[in-house]
Amino acid sequence: MKKALASLALLLATALWAQQQTVKVFTVKPANVERINRILKTVVGESGSVALDPASSTLVVTASPAAMPTVAQVVAELDATSPSTKNVELTLYILEATKESSPDSGPIPAELQPAIAQIKSVFAYQGFRLLDTTFIRTRSGESADANGQAQVPNGTSGYHLTLRPFVSSEAHPATIRIDNSRFQAWMGSTNVGFSLNLDLTEGQMAVVGKAGIQGSHSALILVASGKVLD
Repeated sequence: MKKALASLALLLATALWAQQQTVKVFTVKPANVERINRILKTVVGESGSVALDPASSTLVVTASPAAMPTVAQVVAELDATSPSTKNVELTLYILEATKESSPDSGPIPAELQPAIAQIKSVFAYQGFRLLDTTFIRTRSGESADANGQAQVPNGTSGYHLTLRPFVSSEAHPATIRIDNSRFQAWMGSTNVGFSLNLDLTEGQMAVVGKAGIQGSHSALILVASGKVLD
């Protein structure tokens, strides 16, 4: 009986707390959304919450009715005083990897060797061929895409890449966040793809994602590096 009363009291307390919370949605400039998200989390503290949707530059804030006017004021002031938007330049390498080494794979750029060593240690691929290299330059918070084709043993491989980078750190080296982005490729009748979600340190070479082509025998692997420009 005492346990049932305690559970009922907890439910009533939870319901009372929920009634005291207010939810409000704020849409801000893409260049400001990461900075406002970080600051609002300190404003609402543990008694509230902030949910971020980078794709729509939207913040969903849960806070007490007393705190919500302060939240709205902070959002308005931070969104009005936008910092200078940074340009982001990304270099993306599309690799074909196989379990067996290939004598006709062609030369691999020296800057890719550390990434290939990492791939070998994690996935045990031995053969690598660079299918294409593409460059994307866009502004922080703005979407960009790239398309390309490359010749492969069984025909032509094509790909489509869409992404939206954010410069989420003013420190040096900066951090480039890539959320809810997508890489899709096709080789003959085979279509593969994966989502891009990572924090890329400026100047760092990183493996972004992998898509199997023939089960675990071969794969398309995307490797990226980036830098931030004023």
